[in-house]
Amino acid sequence: MSERNAAAPPGPPQGSGSVAFLLAQVGAHAGARFAERIAPLDLRPQHAGALRIVGLSAGLSQRALAERLGVLPSRLVLLVDELEARGLVERRDDPADRRSYAVHLTERGRTALRALGAAAREHQEDLLAALAGPEREQLGELLRRIAGQQGLTPGVHPGFKALR
Repeated sequence: MSERNAAAPPGPPQGSGSVAFLLAQVGAHAGARFAERIAPLDLRPQHAGALRIVGLSAGLSQRALAERLGVLPSRLVLLVDELEARGLVERRDDPADRRSYAVHLTERGRTALRALGAAAREHQEDLLAALAGPEREQLGELLRRIAGQQGLTPGVHPGFKALR
């Protein structure tokens, strides 16, 4: 054994890529490519996530939206401020709690959400181009199982935690 090989760290050879590394590599690549894909819409991934949740749960309070996304309410206020300034959402008095606001998509927000959906579908097609239909389904099922076992919230990108 050469001296160089004796000093090599244990584990898979560099470049071979463990499954965990490959998941991280593909995930980082997918996230960066999605951000590039939606940049022409003048949106960032955190905008997309918030718009999607508001679109699915119209009238959600800011506090409930923050909880759903896993961010501090004070950080969410800044995100909703951005979306409101762009005319994508509006705050309305929450009929259930006069002290809080409910967040709703505007017509412009619904249009942006449709454009995001189209971008997401294109993104998925490009990302999974190397796989046939049954392979895509199998990969999706395996990733859902891993995400569930890891306690990830379905439909919420863990990158929102960076907004804490």
